[in-house]
Amino acid sequence: MAVQEQFPHVHWVWKGAISFVYEVHPRIVVKVPKSGDFEREQFRKEVRIYELFSQHPLCPSVVQCFFYTENGIFLEYMRDVSLCYRIQKNHILDKKTHVVIKVEKLEPLRLRKQWMNELAQAVAFLESLNLAHGDLRPENILLDRDQLKLSDFDCTAEFGADFDACMAPYGRILNSDEPDHGRCGSAGFLGPRTEQFALGSLYYFINYGFEVYGDRCLTEEPYEHGPMVLKYLQRLQFPDLDSNPPIDDIIDKCWHNRYTTIADLASHTKRLMDESANTTTNSELGGREEGSRGVRIPVETVSNRGPVTLNHTIDGLQDSLENLSMLVSQNANDAVTTDGRAIGDIRGDFSKREFSQGLESRGLLSLLSSGEPEELGFKLVWYRHSL
Repeated sequence: MAVQEQFPHVHWVWKGAISFVYEVHPRIVVKVPKSGDFEREQFRKEVRIYELFSQHPLCPSVVQCFFYTENGIFLEYMRDVSLCYRIQKNHILDKKTHVVIKVEKLEPLRLRKQWMNELAQAVAFLESLNLAHGDLRPENILLDRDQLKLSDFDCTAEFGADFDACMAPYGRILNSDEPDHGRCGSAGFLGPRTEQFALGSLYYFINYGFEVYGDRCLTEEPYEHGPMVLKYLQRLQFPDLDSNPPIDDIIDKCWHNRYTTIADLASHTKRLMDESANTTTNSELGGREEGSRGVRIPVETVSNRGPVTLNHTIDGLQDSLENLSMLVSQNANDAVTTDGRAIGDIRGDFSKREFSQGLESRGLLSLLSSGEPEELGFKLVWYRHSL
């Protein structure tokens, strides 16, 4: 019997580096490992991390796991794909150089601060377990409406392990004068240094609307851009920070390893978010928002192409409405019944864990692991519940 005949509500929604992702319920997906030995080994690493998570109180900024086996991990369905997609859909690129020449809009400042804090809290949770995520980048940060959560733990390892998944601008190569952090020319050892550096570059991505050096030509050949970024970061050469001063201060501290622990960084982002919630001054619209004036803000580049412009035509009222909409959406996502059950559940007694276990007992994971999605008769239906 074909998989889709036996399980008609299962849909293939995503293809990752080591796994395929299937929707099994409007609020649940299952990750199934690819067939290669490397992919299965990496998948087993992620299973072990979720096993460790299950022994500790849930972190709200980590994608929740309902049930896991060696052949599958049942997770909450983050319906709006990744931070990477959310930010990049506002890019206008130069067709020849592939650099960002315009960011059509940024997210509301209050939401950006919320995301910064959610990321810091998630990584601080890992730190409390003596773990580093090891692959912090926009593709591994998922969104459900405006709620952000950290995912993909196949590169997660204990502090002191070699940093293998170092990808600029979310990792950097060490200089000869940094022997305490690892061998020169390597990415060094996982720890607060590597994690906060990645967070600094993620915060830049969130608040500037493009990756570090993503708005300029560093070389004549586009394919040489990445290696040049790697060299700049190794030398600790960073782009100017000219957005929101409190946010820029956090980014700079992350890039220069100024936080002793990620918990210290998380305390800083929490204060920043709380201060934002408690003030209604014009500074809340500061930095690159400038919504009330509808200005075009030039960003100086190092090439001869001329300036990148950020075109913001949002007036003050519209910005306020965006913030109100965000609050309503967040409250709806967090809504629960009087006995603590999520309103979003199909039935009051619906257990996502029991639902997932039921699918596994009926042989779903064995079937999904028996071949590639196309071989099993699936067509990719990309994130069916995305807005």
